[in-house]
Amino acid sequence: MHSVQDDFFFSNYREKLEKWYKNNFLRFLIVGALGTIVNIIVFFIFADVFHQDVNIAAIFAFCIAVSQNYILNHTWSFRESVSSRINIKSYTKYVCVNIFGLFVNLFALNLILIVFNPSIKTVAQLFGVLSGTLFNFILSKIFVFNEKN
Repeated sequence: MHSVQDDFFFSNYREKLEKWYKNNFLRFLIVGALGTIVNIIVFFIFADVFHQDVNIAAIFAFCIAVSQNYILNHTWSFRESVSSRINIKSYTKYVCVNIFGLFVNLFALNLILIVFNPSIKTVAQLFGVLSGTLFNFILSKIFVFNEKN
């Protein structure tokens, strides 16, 4: 049996869920989490399995993850503020903006490797990726996924 109290509870829950779903920072974080997973897997394969240079592995992982994230951010995270289709101009802006995050990532990665020297280099990469996330959001929102640009 349905009560008025149940309807009130579910309508409040639905409103909160809809508000959360429309929050582009949270959507950006979800996309970023997916990108982080892809980045870490690619980095792990190249740096820890094949023992390639960590900086080359980080840059290669960045290239794959940034492309995936651009598509997901363009079509989902910032879809309300983007009036155009996916295109090379906005992709180039996105990559350029995220290169700043890559520099933050490389700095943190190398700092952690020098100071702590973890046996699994992917641990340092995870901290590196996370350290660039806030910069990437702010710069992406301002310079890439903004209707005025």
